[in-house]
Amino acid sequence: MLGLLATFSWLAASAPAVEPPLPVPAHVYVADTRIATVASEKLAEVSFVAVHCDALQRYLEFALNMPALPPPMARLESLDDKGSTLVETRVAAGSILVAVRLGDALTAPTRASEAVAATWLARVALAGGKPVSASEPWTRQALACETLVSLRPAMNDFWYREGRQLPPSTLEEIIAGRAPAREAFLFWRALRQTLVAPAEQSKALIASAQGGSILKLLGGLAKSPQDWWLIHRAELLLSRSPVSLGLRESAESLDDISRFVFDLGQGDVLIPGGELGKHRELAAIKSSITARLVALRREILRQNPVYHNSWRTFGAWLEAFGTAAPEELGRLWKDYAAERKQADELRREVEAALLAPTPAAK
Repeated sequence: MLGLLATFSWLAASAPAVEPPLPVPAHVYVADTRIATVASEKLAEVSFVAVHCDALQRYLEFALNMPALPPPMARLESLDDKGSTLVETRVAAGSILVAVRLGDALTAPTRASEAVAATWLARVALAGGKPVSASEPWTRQALACETLVSLRPAMNDFWYREGRQLPPSTLEEIIAGRAPAREAFLFWRALRQTLVAPAEQSKALIASAQGGSILKLLGGLAKSPQDWWLIHRAELLLSRSPVSLGLRESAESLDDISRFVFDLGQGDVLIPGGELGKHRELAAIKSSITARLVALRREILRQNPVYHNSWRTFGAWLEAFGTAAPEELGRLWKDYAAERKQADELRREVEAALLAPTPAAK
């Protein structure tokens, strides 16, 4: 018996060890677009990034009449979110490789847009014999914003609204990429308006992608590029009315339309609305009331809901101005003043809530 056990022990010891199974390689999903071949281990991420590639391509093709880029194509890979660099561009074996870490649902649209813009700029730079990092920083911000706007039109109004409320960045900050993306977006829009022709716009964008100085171009357009920027930024923001207004914008618009300044023989005087009925037979006042009623009917649908009732009661006062008895006109103005006071109080509460710090999670 002992001999038999010894034999089994020797056979067990001499048997080859069983190797663990090799890990199954992860499946990589791929989608070809005209800007890059998008790759990821997650199908949803491939689709997400590819949509942003197509959005930028449509913008370049239809807004700028941009010609197709020559080879080589680029590969745009969506990686996990553990790396430190969010968007990384390099050249490997003569091909362009761009890696992006999308992050969560809040950061993914911005990062995807930045990665797509970086890919296109790298291809343009390489086509001109320049390093893939040759482009001026503002170009990546501007193209990423145009990509976002193509897919999320509400961002357009958001950036225009922000631009009207916040001070402009300097031209130096924008070109160096140190300004908010909004400012690069507005800068590119202002430059396009100045250059007018799509061919000139494309030429300027390609030159900047290949390391050309946009300041040199601006120097040929204006004596002071910084003054040019401030003037054209203001003109751009005033040229486009937002689809809907914010709290402060509705309040300011209501201030403008309900403020009455007239010359009653002693120079311009600010007349309270409640007293304007005394002078309603004057031609200038009749004309002003008619024009304001037309403007109110046109603008009321864009107002913030907090101020909607104020606009309605002011409109009722305007409609009754020419025919109502003085007592009725006075009552309507008091109704408007009460609605306006409530709206201002609610606005302050909303703004305070928005600015309050978020409580820490327990």
